Amino acid sequence: GVDVALTGSQKALSLPTGMGIICASAKALEATKTAKSVRVFFDWNDYLKFYKMGTYWPYTPSIQLLYGLRAALDLIFEEGLDNVIARHGRLAKATRLAVEAWGLKNCAQKEEWFSDTVTAVVIPPYIDSAEIVKRAWKRYN
Repeated sequence: GVDVALTGSQKALSLPTGMGIICASAKALEATKTAKSVRVFFDWNDYLKFYKMGTYWPYTPSIQLLYGLRAALDLIFEEGLDNVIARHGRLAKATRLAVEAWGLKNCAQKEEWFSDTVTAVVIPPYIDSAEIVKRAWKRYN
């Protein structure tokens, strides 16, 4: 099984970056009691201590991201997770087909490596990748 799963708010939740989301099993939490690694940025024991005191965060959370997360989850539940996953699959397939139609190649060379959330494209040396970014910015902001 999975003992620790983590993600960022920008990953498939349509939120800006800035919020880490983590889940840990009882086994993982128990392992921290004997772990020797130095914790510089994050220690979930800080969060557990405050949670047991009846609050959730030992530090000031981003309230805007929490409201955004609630809204994003509401949209996912409204559409249905299976439908969201299927929609991402359709959009990803359309994107990969467009890349091929433009005469470009995906970085992922095997179908099992494809992602339904990111399509990385190989830019041939005769195309200025900075120009692609500039045009996309100008056209789509």
